[in-house]
Amino acid sequence: MRPEDDPIFSSYILATVADWQELVWKQHVHPVYIPVAILSVVHAVRISHATRMLSGAPRAQLSLFQSLVLNMIVLFGSSTLLAMLLAIPAPILLSPVAIVLYSSVHLILEWTGGGLTIVRLHTSASTGLVVDLILAAIDAICRSEAIANMGLAQIRRHPNPLVAKSLLVQLISGALISGGVPLLAATFQLHSPQGHWQLLTPPWLRDVSLLMYADLWGGALVALVMSLLTSGDVEARFPWLPRPAPQLARWLQAARKFDLHSVKNVPYLPHREAKAVGAALLFVCLLVPIFVRQLRRAPRVTRRQVKKARKTK
Repeated sequence: MRPEDDPIFSSYILATVADWQELVWKQHVHPVYIPVAILSVVHAVRISHATRMLSGAPRAQLSLFQSLVLNMIVLFGSSTLLAMLLAIPAPILLSPVAIVLYSSVHLILEWTGGGLTIVRLHTSASTGLVVDLILAAIDAICRSEAIANMGLAQIRRHPNPLVAKSLLVQLISGALISGGVPLLAATFQLHSPQGHWQLLTPPWLRDVSLLMYADLWGGALVALVMSLLTSGDVEARFPWLPRPAPQLARWLQAARKFDLHSVKNVPYLPHREAKAVGAALLFVCLLVPIFVRQLRRAPRVTRRQVKKARKTK
């Protein structure tokens, strides 16, 4: 048997990835004075950058207070939409530490000019692709964590059994957590550089094709995969799904599960390994529009070079 076909080897790879994912969440900036996870600080920088890009970056005319409010909307907007649908407390009411951390990071980047520096790197032709890849990796890890803990976990604990077992609710939760902010931005015109927010008919209602973007569908796909991997009653809940091939079953199952089909009410993967699979899957989904943009830019650059060459002749 080849090493990659050995279920022990395969589960070891997933477990190692899950260990690294837990490490970046548990490793604090300082164990005593700044007991905040390093990845939380990185994500705060990412949210601050998303706020700045949403408001028009250098063209933004938002006041500092309005910029802070927009930063909180970008951070909590998606999860608040989901909380409203599930009739549970809004996360912003239960996260005073997160409010202080993300607002502090946003203020520091505003006052020091670090935020505009990141914008210049992101919009530069030489460094834009690198920044896109870094942001996609951060989004994949943080959003998959949010889908697992703020979405699927809360749905499964919901007092209404119809909601707790609904696959549609799980798909909607993944889509909203991953891609809900663009929907809010289009509905309330949050992308106005002048800060003139208002409720208007969102463009995605008039043109459904605007809903076909990687954040929305990637989040729904991750929620579906996580639900399938962590549900112990997959065959009972999803009888329309075909049974996995023997080789796939061996790869997914842990070393202790020798016969997947003879074991009932046992999930394919533990929760932590499923989150690692979800992060990798979402990262791949987020890479698609990045490379599509790069492929579209290449012909434009080539045409410009040809025109310049003709003018020099």
